[in-house]
Amino acid sequence: MDGKLHLRCLGRLADVLWYERRLMEFLLFKLVAANLMLEADEQRFIGPALAEVERVIAEIRSTEEERAELIAELAELEGTDPAAITLAHLALEAPEELRSVFEDHRARFLELTGEIEAVTRENRRLATLGLGGIRATFGMLEGPTTAPTRYDAAGRPREDRLPVPPARIDEVL
Repeated sequence: MDGKLHLRCLGRLADVLWYERRLMEFLLFKLVAANLMLEADEQRFIGPALAEVERVIAEIRSTEEERAELIAELAELEGTDPAAITLAHLALEAPEELRSVFEDHRARFLELTGEIEAVTRENRRLATLGLGGIRATFGMLEGPTTAPTRYDAAGRPREDRLPVPPARIDEVL
């Protein structure tokens, strides 16, 4: 096996990992921004914020494909299974000049993954609360699904009947 080719492949892999790491940090930023909008109940900005998150995720997926191709190439050079080429493996087995790079990537990816998972859980919680509030608001605006009874069991008008709330949003507004 050509050591220069192997080192070149590892260098390209390290570069892709730097880019992927930057994308993960950007994803975390976008998720935190979405979290702030959810906390502030800024409904008008939540859709665009989530669209930005989706755009970053799409770029991460594209970069993951590039990383997978490099790992397959590296596995072929090493004569091993691509599944065996993990960041932990690279941190232990890469040439000395690249070990710390892969160790750093591994540590930071683990941190970022934990942070992203925590913010995502919180965003889901806030979105669920917000959705419940939206449903309650629409329920209030639309009125009850059935009008309250204006007659008693004998068919006589009730003395304590309540006015039927408006059933259309334009009547409320």
